[in-house]
Amino acid sequence: MTTWLRCRLDSGMFSDEVAVTYPPTNQWLKSVFVPRSYVRSENEHQGIVQVDVVEKDGVRYAVLPSPRRDIVRVQDADIVQQ
Repeated sequence: MTTWLRCRLDSGMFSDEVAVTYPPTNQWLKSVFVPRSYVRSENEHQGIVQVDVVEKDGVRYAVLPSPRRDIVRVQDADIVQQ
């Protein structure tokens, strides 16, 4: 299922990418660079990133649009339907 994940946003190394960190608050589990086209900014450091969500044994994981297709365990409250 393709959907959106709430995350922290920071400047990337290049103008066409964004540093995406999950979760958006507290200690991070994953931080990766993704193409800017997969990101929607809500304010200076908060936004959403387009992800594929998969479920295994009742646990949800997001596949991030990073070059390595990084995977992170996510909370339902951070998944945004658009």
